[in-house]
Amino acid sequence: MTAETDSITAQNQWLAHLEAQGKSPHTRAAYHRALAHFARWYEATYDALPQLDELLPRDIADWQAHQQTSEKARPATINQRLTALSRFLAWASGQGLLAGNPAAGVSGIRPEARQPKSLTDRDLRRFLRDVDAGGNLRDIAMVALLVGAGLRVGELLALRVGDATLGERSGQVVIRRGKHRGYRTVPLTASVRQALAVWLEVHPQAGDPNASLWWGQRGPLTDRSAVNRMLAKYARRAGVKPFGPHVLRHTFATRYLAANPGDLRGLAALLGHSNLNTILVYTEPRLEDLAGRMERVE
Repeated sequence: MTAETDSITAQNQWLAHLEAQGKSPHTRAAYHRALAHFARWYEATYDALPQLDELLPRDIADWQAHQQTSEKARPATINQRLTALSRFLAWASGQGLLAGNPAAGVSGIRPEARQPKSLTDRDLRRFLRDVDAGGNLRDIAMVALLVGAGLRVGELLALRVGDATLGERSGQVVIRRGKHRGYRTVPLTASVRQALAVWLEVHPQAGDPNASLWWGQRGPLTDRSAVNRMLAKYARRAGVKPFGPHVLRHTFATRYLAANPGDLRGLAALLGHSNLNTILVYTEPRLEDLAGRMERVE
C-alpha cells in the first residue's frame, strides 16, 4: 500500500469516525476541504504528496503562512483549516500512524477584534419610527424589549404575562430560563414599560399570569421565524438592511456602555453573562471611531 493510499485511507477512516460520533455533514465536508487544501499546497510546494509520518511542524506553519500572505485568506478560514488538520493528525497519532501531532504547536491566528454588529443611531431611529408608525401594539412592545432590555429572542418568546411587573416609576421582567438555564431579573425603562402596558391593555389573556405574553391571530406566538419576519418587514420599510433579533441585543449592549462607560458588570448582569470576558467585545472601538480619533491627532 502506497503512502498516498495510506494518507487517503486514514482520512476516510477519520471522516467515518466523525460520522459515527454524530458530526454533521456540513462539518465533515468542511474538514474534508481543509485536508484537501493542505494536500494541494504540500504537493505544489514539495512536488510530492504528504506522508503522515514525515510531516513536520514547519510544514504546518509554512502552510498557514502561505494562506496569510499569498492567498490572503481570512483568519477564521485559516483557523478552521488548521483545526481540521490538527484534529485529524491527533486522531492519526492516536491510531499509531505517526509519532505525535506536528500541528499541536502551531497556534491559530488572532483575528482582528471587532464589535458585534449593531445598528447605528440613525438606522435605529429610522427603524423604531417605522415600527411605531405601523401601529401594531404587540410588535411595538416586542421591539421595545429587544432594544431596551437586550433580551435574547428565545427569552422574549418564553415570557408569560406574570413575568412582567409594571409600575409608574419602575418595572421589570423575569427571565426564568435563559441561556445555560440562567435566571435573572431585568429592569425596564419608562418607554419599555409604557409599550408593554399599552400592549397588555389589548392582550386577549392579560388576566392570566401563565398566558404567553405574546399573542397572534392563531394564539400564542412561539415561532422565532415570526420575529425575524417582523423585524425584516419594518427594516425594509425603514430603508434599513434587514437584520435579526440578536442585532438588537448587540445594539442594546453598545448603547448601554456608551451611556455607562466601564460598567461591564452591570451589562453582564443585564445580558445574563457570568463571564466578563464575553462582554469585553463591546468595548472594542469600531473602525469609523478609530478613523475619527486619528483625524483629531493631526
